[in-house]
Amino acid sequence: MGKSMYNFGKQGKEKAKQKKQMDKAAKRIMAKWQKANLKTGTPNADLNMEEPEPMDEIIKKHSVVAVTPKKKNKG
Repeated sequence: MGKSMYNFGKQGKEKAKQKKQMDKAAKRIMAKWQKANLKTGTPNADLNMEEPEPMDEIIKKHSVVAVTPKKKNKG
């Protein structure tokens, strides 16, 4: 059988949806991280403080992305 004509743009919509979900998750993680730093922060600004982790590293640590391989149709 041939491909359906009714799935036009479906893949793009799905990728946009996944990106939006990842962005929301990243914002939640960043908000939690900032809130934790406010609670544990020290009042002395003279101390040698490490720079915060880049956002990509935080996302990688806290998110699990399931990727399924695409099936190739023969025929």
